[in-house]
Amino acid sequence: MMDAYTHLDLTCTDPLADMEARMAHAGIKRALAVETWKGDNLSWLERLIAEPPAQFRVVLCFRPDVMQPSQEILQRGAVLGLRVRTADLHRLQDLATWLAASGKWLVPHAESGIGALRKELLVLVERAPGLQIYLPHLGWPRQDKRDDPEWEAAVSEFRSIPGMVVGISALGHFSREPFPHADVKPFASRLIDIFGSASTVTASDYPLIEKDLYVEYLQLAQAWILDVDARWSPRFEQAFENRTVHRGEALA
Repeated sequence: MMDAYTHLDLTCTDPLADMEARMAHAGIKRALAVETWKGDNLSWLERLIAEPPAQFRVVLCFRPDVMQPSQEILQRGAVLGLRVRTADLHRLQDLATWLAASGKWLVPHAESGIGALRKELLVLVERAPGLQIYLPHLGWPRQDKRDDPEWEAAVSEFRSIPGMVVGISALGHFSREPFPHADVKPFASRLIDIFGSASTVTASDYPLIEKDLYVEYLQLAQAWILDVDARWSPRFEQAFENRTVHRGEALA
């Protein structure tokens, strides 16, 4: 099992050591460290890029106004992909084609809701066939704790995009109930039903969770997947070997 979405806890003296300790305690072998929009964890991610340990990969934020990150940085083996706001997807231009050709992943952000993201993503995949997309956080099923009426149609249409992976993460963010957040389990179950367990991955969104429940959050996401498919084998972990993996490809 992996933690496919963490920002690192910057309140710690050494956020990487903190993450490694939590992973060891949870039995997590791999983690995907995602840059925050504030960029406050970037210096730690740059350490991972410069001297990449086997258990970490990095996703950097797309900042088109300052032309960052550079393609040279994106080519580094430790960089798994690019995080992009819905409003900036149309600005990827040739970079989207490069991402598709290189096997790097697009990690979209639905700051304006899943409906707006749906429109932009469908246009983008037409322009960049083969683009691999990792949709985190249950596909943002709620806004301000209210069900998004566009969620079902959006995630159902996303099923037609080859290479898309969905994340069971940020459970507390969308829940109206305390842990174990039973009210958001139906969203997870529906995603697994639509995409299949092999295209589903677990993640924490640490430290934006109850930190003392780090292990429990990952175990909960895993249990929800196993409830649907006891033979769950997530193909997204192959991305840590820098392989381009498409839905339906046999596992190595």
